[in-house]
Amino acid sequence: MEHFFTVIGGMGTIATEVYIKMLNRSTLAIKDQEYLNYILVNYATVPDRSSYIMDPEHKENPLPHLLDTIETQATLSPEFFVLTCNTAHYFYDQLQEATRIPILHMPKLAVEKVSADYIKGTRVGIIGTEGTIKNKIYDPFIEEAGFKVIHPTANIQKKVSHLIFDKIKNQNVLDHDLYHEILDDMFQEMDCDVILLGCTELSVMEEAENQSNHHVIDPQFVLAQETVKRALAYR
Repeated sequence: MEHFFTVIGGMGTIATEVYIKMLNRSTLAIKDQEYLNYILVNYATVPDRSSYIMDPEHKENPLPHLLDTIETQATLSPEFFVLTCNTAHYFYDQLQEATRIPILHMPKLAVEKVSADYIKGTRVGIIGTEGTIKNKIYDPFIEEAGFKVIHPTANIQKKVSHLIFDKIKNQNVLDHDLYHEILDDMFQEMDCDVILLGCTELSVMEEAENQSNHHVIDPQFVLAQETVKRALAYR
């Protein structure tokens, strides 16, 4: 197969499925041969990224698993890699150092989208796993772009974690009321102008909402659009 890319997914699987839907829907194709060539690695057994980041002494490190996948897939010579997990970008530099093949950077792409749509000084809220928030995976890129980073309070974070892990990951339940409550908290209580969804389980929620709120930016959707753009350029 020529001119293909590799998707490192499965973190989680339902979120990766949503990414693939976004990818295919964003591809202008009227026949089978006009869709994109890609390999999907649904590595569902990668240890939880957020758990490790929050407790590295007692939780299994997902990095060796991710490095092994990158190194194995690199032997097939894809044009680029896609990493469909926000929290996994905590390991981005180490993963990119392991291969000459470029890895798309979802947080950077999402902040570029904010920069295209909002003026400097905009209050950018970020919601995601505790690992993503605690280790400020998005913060340097938001601040470098001239925006103000707004983190959730402990109470809001508790709601976000409940939605991500207890509802979506564990039960495959999309709690629309809780999702709207979280967004309202961030917009009203935290006075955010725009919100970045720093977890692909939240992308699952937003996709179910049909991307209806223009002040909510879904990095996975941005990633899917950039993937199509990059893949077509290589083709």
